[in-house]
Amino acid sequence: MSAGRKHIFMSLVCTLLAVGLLSGCALSGAEAADVAKQGADQIVIGDVEFTVEQIEYRAKVEPPEPIGYYDYYPEEEGYHYLVLSGSAVNAGDTDFDPKNFHVEAKTGRTIREGKLLIVTEPGAEFWDVLPAQQTSGEWGFYLIAILKDSEEADSISIFYNDDFSKSEEGEAWDREIRITL
Repeated sequence: MSAGRKHIFMSLVCTLLAVGLLSGCALSGAEAADVAKQGADQIVIGDVEFTVEQIEYRAKVEPPEPIGYYDYYPEEEGYHYLVLSGSAVNAGDTDFDPKNFHVEAKTGRTIREGKLLIVTEPGAEFWDVLPAQQTSGEWGFYLIAILKDSEEADSISIFYNDDFSKSEEGEAWDREIRITL
């Protein structure tokens, strides 16, 4: 191969490699047919209402008033948690199951997985569901995402389907609520 052709070949290989690497850096996360942008004070999903009372970064995530044995999210070296917390109300006739929702935080061009947690009435532990007809505001919630210590989130999103069913891997969700921080 002549020196000129070798130079063109190497330039083409480097260009293709650069394009491949840059395309791998782009955002890739869940998708939804409808996106609603909201402030960080109140989140409404059907008959369920979350009132955000605090936004903070924490080293670990545990219930506000843990008693005995309880689940928690431990400290991870090099990481911290974004936590939106507050009170939760379910005026509906069915239990609200957070496992059927997907949470992501956006930090620059990076997507970080998150989770919606329900906190029991006395604040002692995380619970599987927010029971129906809980309108006193004594139940709580945590909307969390784990980020690298060098990162701060620009937004956090909750994805869900109109019938509150879970989407399969790779399927688009019906709705996204994006909370700008």
